[in-house]
Amino acid sequence: MSQNQAGKWARRAVWLTFAAVLTIGCSPLSTIAFLWGDAPVKPAEYPLEYKDGPRKGKEVVVALFISSAPGIGPVFAGSEGKLAFDIAKKLPEMAKENKPPQKLVVLDPALVNKFKMNNPNWKLMHSSEWGKKLNVDFVLDIHLEKMSLYQPGSLNMYYEGQADVTVDVYDVEAGPGEPKYSYVHPFKYPHTGILPTDSIPQNRFKQDYLEHLAAELAMKHVSHKVDSGIAEEK
Repeated sequence: MSQNQAGKWARRAVWLTFAAVLTIGCSPLSTIAFLWGDAPVKPAEYPLEYKDGPRKGKEVVVALFISSAPGIGPVFAGSEGKLAFDIAKKLPEMAKENKPPQKLVVLDPALVNKFKMNNPNWKLMHSSEWGKKLNVDFVLDIHLEKMSLYQPGSLNMYYEGQADVTVDVYDVEAGPGEPKYSYVHPFKYPHTGILPTDSIPQNRFKQDYLEHLAAELAMKHVSHKVDSGIAEEK
């Protein structure tokens, strides 16, 4: 076989592989990563960094304050705690995978709950004051709204999890004032559409729903590979 023929067949093999990957439903970016190696890195939209950039040997400490809108229903009882636990786990893991790795620590949610118990008027304080008392660098004030597990009008026959999440990020060093970042994250799970309720128990679906929500929120604040994390799975 001539060199030209060998090159021709090699190119055909690459494009056939490309077509096969597309056929099984991978995203174009994931397909590129499959063919060429490492996936592209997406920068954080709302990075948890000091104003003057990373400080050598200094870790960034974050506190999570999570609340829910009234009337979201008993099915979501305890969701704030579960979501705080998942974000507290996911954020440092993703930051550690960065190149160079980011030193990021999330305060144990149990310490935030203890702070609330010891400060009955904590809601009257500015968020930066929470951060000062807890000795952290950033406060993520996360508010959950319009949470649902089922497709509207399906008589609870199909899961179609949705939520609107408002996130205010406060730089504690900056003191009282407007948040450094503020955004609303519309959430939907599963990404692929709906899921029959007889295919998975409600508690398991709710757990997956919250884990994916935690991953998507974490991805807003640290750089990550576009095909990494639980949030890309469904």
